[in-house]
Amino acid sequence: MATTDSASGARNTDYAQALALAGLLAGASLSLSRLYTGNAWLLPTWLTMAAALGLAALLRRLGVGQLLSLAAMAAGFVVVGGILLFPDTLLLVVPTRATLAEMVTAASTAMTAVGEQAAPVEVTTEFVLLTCAGAWAVATAADGLAFRARQPLLALVPALGLFVFPAVIRPSSPAWYTAWFLLGAAGMLLFEGRARLATWGRWVSSARSRPGAGWRLPMTPAAQTGRWLALAAGLCALTVPWLLPGYGQQGALDLKERAGSDTGVALNPFVSLRTRLTAQEDVPMFRARSSRRERWRLMVYDRFDGTDFAPSSDPRRGLDQFVGPIAGELAPGLPVTQVTQEVEIQELGSFWLPAATTPIRVDAGRRRVLANGTFASLTINQRLRKGFSYTVVSQVPEIKASDLDGPVDYRDYPELEPYTDTGNLDPEVRERATAVVEAKKADTPFDEALAIQDYLRSSEFHYNLNVPALSAGGNQLRRFLTQVREGYCEQFAIAMAMMARQVGIPSRVAVGFTSGEVVDNGLLQVTTHDAHAWPELWFPRAGWVPFEPTPRADGTVSVPIYTTPAGRVPENGTGPSATTPADNGSTPSTVRQARPETDPTGADDPLAGAGSRRGWLERPVVRAGLALLALVALVPGVKWGRNLLARRRAGHRPRDAVAESYAELTGWARDAGIGRRGAETPAAYARRLHGDFAADADPLVELTELFELAEYAAAEPGHDQAEQARRLARSARSGLAGRLGWRRRLLATVSPRSLLAGRPAAPRPVHREAAQERELAGQPRR
Repeated sequence: MATTDSASGARNTDYAQALALAGLLAGASLSLSRLYTGNAWLLPTWLTMAAALGLAALLRRLGVGQLLSLAAMAAGFVVVGGILLFPDTLLLVVPTRATLAEMVTAASTAMTAVGEQAAPVEVTTEFVLLTCAGAWAVATAADGLAFRARQPLLALVPALGLFVFPAVIRPSSPAWYTAWFLLGAAGMLLFEGRARLATWGRWVSSARSRPGAGWRLPMTPAAQTGRWLALAAGLCALTVPWLLPGYGQQGALDLKERAGSDTGVALNPFVSLRTRLTAQEDVPMFRARSSRRERWRLMVYDRFDGTDFAPSSDPRRGLDQFVGPIAGELAPGLPVTQVTQEVEIQELGSFWLPAATTPIRVDAGRRRVLANGTFASLTINQRLRKGFSYTVVSQVPEIKASDLDGPVDYRDYPELEPYTDTGNLDPEVRERATAVVEAKKADTPFDEALAIQDYLRSSEFHYNLNVPALSAGGNQLRRFLTQVREGYCEQFAIAMAMMARQVGIPSRVAVGFTSGEVVDNGLLQVTTHDAHAWPELWFPRAGWVPFEPTPRADGTVSVPIYTTPAGRVPENGTGPSATTPADNGSTPSTVRQARPETDPTGADDPLAGAGSRRGWLERPVVRAGLALLALVALVPGVKWGRNLLARRRAGHRPRDAVAESYAELTGWARDAGIGRRGAETPAAYARRLHGDFAADADPLVELTELFELAEYAAAEPGHDQAEQARRLARSARSGLAGRLGWRRRLLATVSPRSLLAGRPAAPRPVHREAAQERELAGQPRR
């Protein structure tokens, strides 16, 4: 018989929706952990969001309008921010003028530090103030959308912004809090459904076709089929991918990345360089095994824009298949040392492959390697990902001072004219370059380059990563050379390159990493603190030659030997080589092969590919089995939680408590394989089990009689009957379980059938209210 229910949205669900919104915002705020090195920011942020939600709820309850509410929320943040961050400036809990002044100063300091520091940063009052302000704004917007606008789904938008923003600042893999955020989002989606359902009016249907009541799930055949399909889909999603061949390996095509996505090195090369050097955390970029330690070059830049070096065109255009040395990199006939490097990417999110100078061959597996000759860069045409590995062979030139010495007329090389363009270089910088060269009485390009390098490495300049005076404003190069006289490799590389151009020497700036630190098994570990920039100058008999003007004293950079006091003296081809010789002390010939020692088995090689031995936890079958075990172990907890919630909800009414005891027992019986059949009434079911289990089913018979009495009698059962039903359910389960084998008992514990099928209600031939009306009218009950 059809009955009329109350509208689904008629109940006051504001408390539950507020809890769901608070959970959503808490999960979204955990993404901010990407930006900090500690957790001291978490409590102030959560307290701020809780205060925002509480104040918004109070304003709604008082009936305050939207505009006045916004003003009250702004004032509320000043109060809460003062209590949490500036308590010494308050008059009890009332903000004073000093509170506002401290907030303005802290916000200004934080905004300046944002441009100078890189995530993750230390937790400071200034940064926490910005975080709390953003959290307050997000909580206010989400609360207004969820409650005032009655659009819970739109409340996801500000929360999603809070969740995604830290990932934009510092891209990294999703963490555990992603599941928290998704659960909160699912809760808001459920409330969105309830809000929409409330606009449809009252639900009119029979009991078995209702969408669900209380904590019970829908009982229609379609709903049961849907649950089984959901379970099957979940199992397939957890197990099938790990069983597929090639799972976890690099794809042949990466459709997620575009050629233009480069979070590792921006078009302005020093954006990411500054970020890496000033980062509080030393993040591993990549590791490698190399036959000789060399600096790693990503790419070079050729145009000076008045502040920084930048590419003269988009380096991701004009890419060609890499087939050998890039033209112009190496002068013909120059002695070289062949260096082999096996690289494995860790956290380097660059578009370009790090490699030693003058690569001649790259093996990237199935990946096609492209090159841009203008910017001396190699790429696989997509952003590098963790675990990607490749091998590069380079011919590192063995440069001597005699290869660089002597007069040069660069007008004979018109193709190098763009590399001598000084553009809008400040006149004071021009004068300084000329004065430095004249002071050394340099009369050849090599002598001029040495004079400039010596000047920048003199005691007049100092290496410093934190130079606020150069973080903003114009004429940074002039201020660096004439006023500040301290900075890091960015300023020193730009200064030498432009001073060299001023005296007529073609120059460019290279960006990459120093050689890195030797760790276990002879591996080189390259981290963010190894990020580096250096100038390269062109000489006819050598090609592009690196110089080192940065006076970095931490031992990570080395001055080329041909620029040292002993190596800069020409010896007619017999002087020292450009870099430190190999460990065996041999002198280079035209080409010298030097390959790293490798383990023939490859068992202990951390860079070994798919052919190396994998641990048992890395095998797909084992992973699939562990996933299934975890899923099975989760079932008892879910059933226990559902039963607990159902008991609490039914505890307010004895009739519901009796029905819940019966439903819990029959649900367990269904999992054990002795459940009710499709058309079986409760009494017939009790008789059948009594015939199978004799006296052990007596408590079930009594519980069934009590259940039918509670369901069909006009009088409401008492609390003593509810307690009796609970005891009978426990006794029946204990007695029946004792007659079952351990396999059936285990099956009853881990089987999800009762979760998926719902709890069927007893058939009701007549609605209870209708029966009462017939009795009052003197009609017999049917």
